[in-house]
Amino acid sequence: VTALERLPAGRWRVSLDRAAGGTETIDADGVVLALPAPIAARVMATADKALAAELGGIDYAGSAVVVLGYAREQVAHPLDAAGVVVPRIEGRRALAVSFSSAKFPGRAPAGHCLLRVFLGGALDPERHLLDDDQLVALAREELAAIVGASGLPKLIEIARWPAAMPQYHLGHLERIERITQRLDMLPGLALAGAAYEGVGIPQVIASGQAAAKRVLASVRAAG
Repeated sequence: VTALERLPAGRWRVSLDRAAGGTETIDADGVVLALPAPIAARVMATADKALAAELGGIDYAGSAVVVLGYAREQVAHPLDAAGVVVPRIEGRRALAVSFSSAKFPGRAPAGHCLLRVFLGGALDPERHLLDDDQLVALAREELAAIVGASGLPKLIEIARWPAAMPQYHLGHLERIERITQRLDMLPGLALAGAAYEGVGIPQVIASGQAAAKRVLASVRAAG
């Protein structure tokens, strides 16, 4: 999606770049923008500059997730929790460690465990840009200190998520109120995603459901 245009009679025109090349437009009675806020801002730049400015003001941070599998005897911690969130005051570089095999069945074979180490974030914005070897070395170092992991992991997976985590800075609630006020002036348009009222999966699902209901109500009201 490259742009959104308000049409007469309250309809919307969505401009698209086709994967096979060329462009396409779709005229619709209602649109749900389920995009990261900075991308939604670019899409809205022509249709509503005020809304685009508010969306563009929502910052994002990147992170890397290093997944390491160990034989159970390699990890001293009992892993009797869902994981740990690491306070900044601890001076560690991991944001959190998820005990994936303790949280969900089937994540590791018998006698093994699966751990996910989260690195980067808003206060360490360059960390996810390290190369694979550096990220693995850092994750192993953090696990050694936090859960007593030792030796070489049996499995290694790395995922990088640049600009993936919306940051709810001071004043975010007021920004969301202003966004809602702008949307009230744009029937047939709704926003959904993690940028607005919660980053967790349940909150994002609820956001999508609310957006669908909003657009449906608007279309029905327009007849």
